[in-house]
Parts: sequence; structure tokens; C-alpha cells
Amino acid sequence: MLTNITIREAALSDALPLVELAADTYREAYRHLDDATEIADYVAQAFTPQGFADQLQDPQSVLLVAQAGDGTYLGYAHVAHSTPPPCVTGPAPVELARLYLRQSIVGKGYGSALLEAVHAVARRAQRQTMWLGVYHRNEPARNFYKRWGFEDVGTKGFAFGGRVYNDPVMSAPVPYGD
Repeated sequence: MLTNITIREAALSDALPLVELAADTYREAYRHLDDATEIADYVAQAFTPQGFADQLQDPQSVLLVAQAGDGTYLGYAHVAHSTPPPCVTGPAPVELARLYLRQSIVGKGYGSALLEAVHAVARRAQRQTMWLGVYHRNEPARNFYKRWGFEDVGTKGFAFGGRVYNDPVMSAPVPYGD
């Protein structure tokens, strides 16, 4: 059950806490799936203060943070107005580039709350289709997205550990309605 959570658009002052949150949640999500050294290398390269500052200042990018009442960072999502791979054929697409939560709160509704906030961002931008790439071995994430109506539509390359993986691309209509 959700208690005392705030989801808001991130600001530049969130860049350093986002580095820590992103590193922690990425390591937690993949620690049983991939080599620890490769994870550490990826985290050091992918989650930097400058990288988050760049995303926060990019008009084609929206970062959301989920925080507990005491200010603890619980999760984040990155929505990017990027060029989709050819397999994404729905109208007016937008990418859910990342959505991560601390493992201690997975399965308690926080991911759904964060995805609802992501959908609100997409609706404000008049986007109709959401797409994402997800690691084929990350079954909890794939199952979460399937519950939200995402379907496999193709693959795209993702560089990790000196290799390029063909990750599944999932897509779904952005929900509009009540």
C-alpha cells in the first residue's frame, strides 16, 4: 500500500541524489543477472552528475523522482522525446528511457504510481504511444510492463559489458480517459 509518496519533476538540485539512486537501483535490479564488474563499469559511465544535469536541462527530456515523506528517494523515471526504432509504429511516440525503484518497495504500488505519472507527462506532450527497451532477462520488469498493456514489438541494441544485446522493445498506447 502506498503511503506518503511524492512524485514530481526533478530539478537540477536532484542531480547528485539521482546519481546515487540510479546507481543503487541499477545494481539492485541486475545483481543476480549480470557480472558485478560489468555492472560497476556501466554504473560509473551511465550515471554521472553531468549526465543527469544534461538530461535535466534537455527540453526533450523529463525526469521524475518519487520520494518518501522524509525526502528519501524511492525511484525515478526518465521520459525522452527520442527517435524510436522502426519497430515502434504507433502514432506520436515517446520513450520511457528508464524506470527504476528501490527493491525494498517493488511490488507495493510505487512502480504503478510512477508509471501513471509518466503517462501524465506523455499526455501533456500530446504523445499517443509509449515505447521502451527492456533487458530480456529482467522478467519482473517485463511482467510489470505487460500488466500495463505493453507488448513486444521488436528489438534494439544495448551496449553492456563490451557486447551489444538485442533487447526487446515494448510498446503500448498512452492511456487517455477519465
